[in-house]
Amino acid sequence: MDTTSLPPLLALPSELVHHILGHLPLSDLLTVGLVNRAIREHSLQDTLWQIFVQEQVPGTVPKPAKFTWRELFIQHHPFWFLAKKKIWFADSPHTGKLLIARYDHRINAIEAYALVAERRQPTFQTWEHNPEAIIHTFSPRIQLDLNAPIVRLDVVAYERAIGDVGHRLQKEIPMNVSYSLSPSTARLYSRLMLARPWPADIISVATPVWPPLTLPSEARTRNDPPPSAFRQPAQKPATTAELSTSTFRIRKWMEFASRPLGVSMRIGEDISTWATLPEDCYTPTPQKPWQGIWCGDYAGHGCEFLVVMQPDDPKPLPERAEMAMRARERNGSVSSDGSWSTAPTDAVLSGDEDEYETADDLEDSVATLQEAFAGVSSEDHMKEIADDEDEQIYRGRIEAVKLTGDPNIPRGEYTFIAPDIGPNGLLRVASEEMFKGARIVRSVGHIAARGFRDGDSQLILISHDRLAQYWETFGHVSFYQRVNIDEFTSV
Repeated sequence: MDTTSLPPLLALPSELVHHILGHLPLSDLLTVGLVNRAIREHSLQDTLWQIFVQEQVPGTVPKPAKFTWRELFIQHHPFWFLAKKKIWFADSPHTGKLLIARYDHRINAIEAYALVAERRQPTFQTWEHNPEAIIHTFSPRIQLDLNAPIVRLDVVAYERAIGDVGHRLQKEIPMNVSYSLSPSTARLYSRLMLARPWPADIISVATPVWPPLTLPSEARTRNDPPPSAFRQPAQKPATTAELSTSTFRIRKWMEFASRPLGVSMRIGEDISTWATLPEDCYTPTPQKPWQGIWCGDYAGHGCEFLVVMQPDDPKPLPERAEMAMRARERNGSVSSDGSWSTAPTDAVLSGDEDEYETADDLEDSVATLQEAFAGVSSEDHMKEIADDEDEQIYRGRIEAVKLTGDPNIPRGEYTFIAPDIGPNGLLRVASEEMFKGARIVRSVGHIAARGFRDGDSQLILISHDRLAQYWETFGHVSFYQRVNIDEFTSV
């Protein structure tokens, strides 16, 4: 074959052409395929499409048995983002819901199941530091509710898509998750809808959007259903450029059948909006070891899920939290009509009740406690290494926002904020056996009680996988345990 007349790209061996095309994003690969027939044949090489599938799904997807990688990718496009983002949480009033999405290659479906937690029977513990405090053990059983998926997208669902022909992004996908509420009389139905992002420059604190402004997000969408209940084409994306990959919606309703009349009655339509989190805001790093998805013990309210974040550039404290911090520094208090309160100031009494230790004095006492109770080496070079590591880890803010909640502290609200886990926020290093060696820092938090009240609290940094909150108002210690999300994303 004479290669002198071929374009330079096509004059290369096929293996090199495929290697080059393998670095292109999907849109560019499709564009290149329009150049001529020869390049189009290269762009259809199935191994190129395997890359696109694997990019959307954590872990390794086995080679499809009944179709090609390209066919597999096209089947689920543009819904792959559901499995890729993994975590989804709902705006359902007060309680919300947390989903884990994944691709099940066994049935060729994108599915999402609710993550649930069961509070095992606790045992009472005594805290040496405060024997009157109420402390119960917390070891939740966390699992997916596999009884019925909240989302299921498969080939059959796509074929039954409802909407204008030629506008696939605007169609509603009937999901095979319906089930009978009573034999032959009532069924629950569910459809998935894609969403459009709401322009960021017109979002204010009063704009009804999901996710709320307490959480970071690549994009937000309106979650106040208009009279049309999101049925109008203008309320849905018409192109991939208008598609939000950070949000979606689910429409649910019930239908009651009447046997004598042979008709059904549709009632109780509900639309929920779902959002995800940027992965870097909940992925722990050596400098931010507490970031992650956590399960908290909220006593009578049961287990609830929250995201713990360590932002580089945190927003100003909520107004009531700032007021509470200042009030505590003045040895004052905040009315329970407000939403926030705080733990004691960083100045602590030292012998004479009218004298306070300085921050430097407190740090000196902390170092002494670390040597006495945490086994820190007394050698200078080892201490310098430990101090450097502490400086990298114990700095900045820790804040936690509920992903699920209750009527008193709803989903999307702050549950606690430790404004500074470094020297300025340090209260002490625990010497008692229960929390030995743990740093205890100032925090402000919401109490899950009627009125959305404030409560004095201290955050106890037990380990990178376990936290505790001492609520001084109640004399109660509650625990938080890290959730390993990757444990639930594999099939």
